[in-house]
Amino acid sequence: MFLRRLSSNDERFKTLSFHDGLNLIVAERTESSRQGDSRNGTGKSSFVRLLRYVFGGSLASELSSPFLADHSFQLSLSVVNAEGKEEFFSASRRVSPTTRVVVEGWSATDGRTDLHVDEWRVLLGQELFHLPTEVSRPTPGQLWSQLVRTYFGRPTKGHGSEADWETGVKLGYFLGLSPEVLERAGDVDRLSKQRKAIRAAVREGAIRHLSADEADLRSQLATARRRRDRVQVSLRDFKVDQQYAEHQVEADDLSARIKRHNEEALSIERRVRELTSALASEVDAAADEELRTRVVRVYGELGLELPGTVLQRFEDVADFHESVVRNRRVFLQSELDALRQQLDVIAERRARLDNRRAEVLRLLSNSVALDTFLEAQRSLSELDATAADLERRLESAIEINEIDTRLKVATAENEAAVRAEVAERSTFLDRPISLFNELGREVYTDREADLLIHASRGLLQVQPRVSGDASEGIRSVETYLLDMVCLIAALEAGRAPRLLVHDSHLFDAMDHRQVASCLNIGARLAEEHGFQYIVTMNSDFLASVESQGAFKGSDYAIETKLTDSGEDGGLFGFRFE
Repeated sequence: MFLRRLSSNDERFKTLSFHDGLNLIVAERTESSRQGDSRNGTGKSSFVRLLRYVFGGSLASELSSPFLADHSFQLSLSVVNAEGKEEFFSASRRVSPTTRVVVEGWSATDGRTDLHVDEWRVLLGQELFHLPTEVSRPTPGQLWSQLVRTYFGRPTKGHGSEADWETGVKLGYFLGLSPEVLERAGDVDRLSKQRKAIRAAVREGAIRHLSADEADLRSQLATARRRRDRVQVSLRDFKVDQQYAEHQVEADDLSARIKRHNEEALSIERRVRELTSALASEVDAAADEELRTRVVRVYGELGLELPGTVLQRFEDVADFHESVVRNRRVFLQSELDALRQQLDVIAERRARLDNRRAEVLRLLSNSVALDTFLEAQRSLSELDATAADLERRLESAIEINEIDTRLKVATAENEAAVRAEVAERSTFLDRPISLFNELGREVYTDREADLLIHASRGLLQVQPRVSGDASEGIRSVETYLLDMVCLIAALEAGRAPRLLVHDSHLFDAMDHRQVASCLNIGARLAEEHGFQYIVTMNSDFLASVESQGAFKGSDYAIETKLTDSGEDGGLFGFRFE
């Protein structure tokens, strides 16, 4: 893949066009810029961050300004397809929302143009880095962090918090090693973190009553079991008086019978209350003289005289009603009397049972054997619980300590697998190792440069090393050499796009002669191996490099120049906070 152009939907943006080989993005700096400015400057670093963003990375904080909220940035790219023909396509991504990428003209998308950023990352991983679908590491983002750097703290790291095992997988993939073998180091790393977390929790008391001291727990458990067994023997030999046992059974039976009588009495008492209420509400209509008088008075007020037949009928009805009420009262009263008799019987039985239970309980309370037996049972229960708790704690301690064993085994197995992989690929690894040494000698005539590749602690270790003091300048040269060697090895293995980008920060601490050597090497290798090498650099710094007489920047500078002079000279064409 080659980068052809970077543009934006904002006309003020400085479109950058690129050619094959070495590309220099030169930024003119004025005197005023050296005095510091909190706003965006020429945009050299922003260019690198924009590349990372469009290639599926996270939005950098300096690009999250509300002044860029409506911006969309587009990369024009070219790839060689399966038929060996060059395809030109574009990929654009908005600042807001960040989740979509629009891809046009690339046959690999199968006609889709609007992709979710996760789909875009997977597509880049498959088509540009040829990552196997069955591996989780390295990720496309980790590989981009090596080819389009924004972090320069350590040569091997793509960012400050990158785990060592992930670094090994990433660099190993560039160098042609098997990711299936290398990513097993992740299992070792997770097991190691689990071990540390559990031991820290035990040490700090976060997991109560848990200990990793197996010997101490075994001693405590043996003591608890011995005491429990002694109590069990005592209980087994304990002779409970037979009469006491019978009294205990009788007391339980008496309590149950009294309870049943109580429940039966409550039910009967409830029925008695209902019958009493019913009796109180009955009315003797035949004996109600007031009712008779009231009827006669009503007819008198109407000026009528009651006929004898009416009075006779009223008397008949009253007599009939009185008969019904009297019969109902007799029935209810008889039922009420029967229930009260039942209550008397129940009360007598309950009193008799209660007296007997009192006698039995007195016998039980006077028994010394009961207290002794119950105390022994309580002691046995407590010892059983203590032994069970110690058994669980011992099992947990064994599991904790087995993590150490599993970790050692997994580390050893993984280290053996990595060693075997390195040995099997030794012929291929000889080339990047020797190239690193040769390029190092070209940069430093008085220093040794070595690329150390080996298995350690179950993971792959890749160490770029230039002899001498551990200065920032030497670390920058180590970073430069490692990136170059990794890209060339990956291109030969078909595992990387043909692109390497270095921000000017990489060269800040280098001597100008070393910078000239690095740029010359980059130009030569880009031409020999057919990749693009893009470098951002300030004009004054480039002039100092050119003054060494060994490098001519004008041969590689792109047409568009950036400057911090004025409001519209930078990459975005305007200044913003």
